[in-house]
Amino acid sequence: MKGLDPKFYQHQINIATNAESVQQRQYRMSLNYAARLNEEINKLLKIGFIRPVKRATWLSPIVVVPRKNGKLNVVTITDTFPLPFTDNVLDTITGHDMYSFLDGFSGYNQVRMHPEDQEKMGFVTE
Repeated sequence: MKGLDPKFYQHQINIATNAESVQQRQYRMSLNYAARLNEEINKLLKIGFIRPVKRATWLSPIVVVPRKNGKLNVVTITDTFPLPFTDNVLDTITGHDMYSFLDGFSGYNQVRMHPEDQEKMGFVTE
């Protein structure tokens, strides 16, 4: 996330010291899923969330799980505690030395992966 200093926090994957890396093969998927997956991967490459790797030591296949009927948002229960109004938040933080925030966009991409652990996040596709 832009603006979040990686020195502040980076996600780490702690594994046993005697663990060996694992390389798994990709799964077969329908052409429809493959096309949609390629679109998403290209988007993530373009904005810098992921990068290509020529030789990875850890590889996992991508598992595509379709929504049951494509209408997850329709059946999602609305949060009864909505976000506060911006002016109320600003009134609350005024006068403090520090405050923090996280943007909800692409929530799983908010915190940078520690450089030593990035190789463990490799995935394989066509």
